[in-house]
Amino acid sequence: MSGVRVSAKAKTRVQEVWTTVRRDILRGALHPGEKLSPSATAQEYGVSLSVVREALTRMAEQGLVVSQPQLGFTVTPISREDLLDLTSVRLDIETLALRRSVENGDVEWRTALVAAHYRLEQTPWYDVDVEPPITSEEWALAHKRFHDTLLAACGSGRLLEIAESLRDSAELYRRWSAPIGGEHERDLVGEHRAIFEAAQSGDAETAVERLKDHISQTTDVLLKHAT
Repeated sequence: MSGVRVSAKAKTRVQEVWTTVRRDILRGALHPGEKLSPSATAQEYGVSLSVVREALTRMAEQGLVVSQPQLGFTVTPISREDLLDLTSVRLDIETLALRRSVENGDVEWRTALVAAHYRLEQTPWYDVDVEPPITSEEWALAHKRFHDTLLAACGSGRLLEIAESLRDSAELYRRWSAPIGGEHERDLVGEHRAIFEAAQSGDAETAVERLKDHISQTTDVLLKHAT
């Protein structure tokens, strides 16, 4: 019995470290290409080295960090080539999941979608107390919930896992696009509303097209400002 309790406790600690480091990466506290020291992380969070390594290995599997023999872990670098590849795969995976979700969606799904979209529209986009202003954590969470809900009725747990992993990787780029000014060129409220209205009405084709436009916008903005 004691072995089971220790295992469960270690699993909880892995989840806590994973959640904290993931949050720090996605909010920009840890930068693309930055080296992550397992020993320093273990000391910071008061956990064992094995717990940190397991958490970072899990993040490597999800594409948020890179693990290299003899070099350890680094936050996944961002590049033009990776961005284009990521965008292409997201378009394939997320549109497939959305199409299935709209076709399968029932009253409960549509109700949840209304709530998720309302929360997103009512949540302030930027944290104005930070200079320069950055995407607020509340908006980022509402944004994630909206996109999660959009795909939730697709009927495939594996498809949802893949889509979530891809969106985590894309979040690095979306966060990076804000400081360089690209986000101000977009009508994000309008983009999300167009996806929502099409999905809510059961129009899978239009919902898919609007989602394609939405995903492609971040890529277009980043490529424009990074060149």
